[in-house]
Parts: sequence; C-alpha cells; structure tokens
Amino acid sequence: MQETGPLTELGMRDRKKARTREAIRTAALDLFEEQGFEHTTVDQICRRADVAHRTFFRYYATKEALLFGRAFGQVILDAFAEAPADLGLWEALSHAVAVSDGRLEESAEHTARRRRLRRDLLEVRSVRDHALILVDTFGRRASVIAAERIGADPQTDLRPWALGAMLSGMLQRHLLVDSETGPLTAWAEAYQEVLRPGR
Repeated sequence: MQETGPLTELGMRDRKKARTREAIRTAALDLFEEQGFEHTTVDQICRRADVAHRTFFRYYATKEALLFGRAFGQVILDAFAEAPADLGLWEALSHAVAVSDGRLEESAEHTARRRRLRRDLLEVRSVRDHALILVDTFGRRASVIAAERIGADPQTDLRPWALGAMLSGMLQRHLLVDSETGPLTAWAEAYQEVLRPGR
C-alpha cells in the first residue's frame, strides 16, 4: 500500500497547481494567437482552460501578466538577497545571475512563444504599461535589497538607488527593445565608461 501523508499531499497539491497554471497559460497564448490579445477576455481564457474566474486571478493578476510569466524577476532578486554576506554588490549580483541562470521569467516550454507574442504586442498600451510597472518594481526591490546588503539608509544614501536605476535600464531594454541585454559585467563596464572624467 502506498503511503500518504503531509509531504505526499504537498507534492500532489503543487503538481495540481502547476497543471492549472499551465492550462491557463496555454489557453491564453492560444487565444492571443487565434483572435488577438485585445479581443481576448479573461472569461474566454477561463472557459478554454476550464477554470473558475477566481482561480484565474489566484495565478495571474491580469491577462497582461500572462505575457511576462509569474513573479517576473523574483528569482534573481531572491538570489541577490540570499547571496553570501561577504560579497560586494557587484559580486552578489553576479552570484545571483549565476545561480538563477539569468532567468527573469518562469521557465516553461513555450517561453519563446510568450516572448514573441510580447514583442508583437508592445504597441498595445496595457501591455507596455505592464512592462514599465515590472521595470519600476524590479528596480525598487533591487534598491531595497542593495541598501540592506550594505547597511545603507535608503533615505540618504544614493548608492542603492543608483544600482536599482542601472538594473531598471537593463530590464527596460530587455523588455521593450531587445531581449539580448548582454551580461551584467558588460553593463557595469558601460556605466563605468560613461562616468569616467571627460566623457
């Protein structure tokens, strides 16, 4: 007889959540391709995925969020916060990028499909606004983590905000211009070059 218990239940619950999330995601992307993003409603996505309206919003706050994945950028931010305390900010960021494989969005077999749709839909106001909100949120969270790592007062010390602004610039280019943003070290070198005297 197979054992059941809290750990088994947790595993089953996680698998069910993953299947539900996948059903919503697949239904949405199919509908976006079939009839266009602006003509697709949350109700239609729910019917196609066979989920309740409240279930949809448990996984995604808006239909725009489906183009960016869940908790965009959170994997890197968590790794940045959890990097060894003896690492400086640049080293901690490099560590975060390494342990997260530089992943900004959830891994899914149709990530390339989602990115293609996103690029095609950036002229849609709500999609572009959602991207800019993600950029701003990511930059602010990175600034707070940076301040905590170096023991800085975010009210008076600009260093965490400078770092957050740089990361926001990287992310904005990634989302709105070109997904090939280059490695973190290349961005750091570019900023240092710009800030050299006489530039």
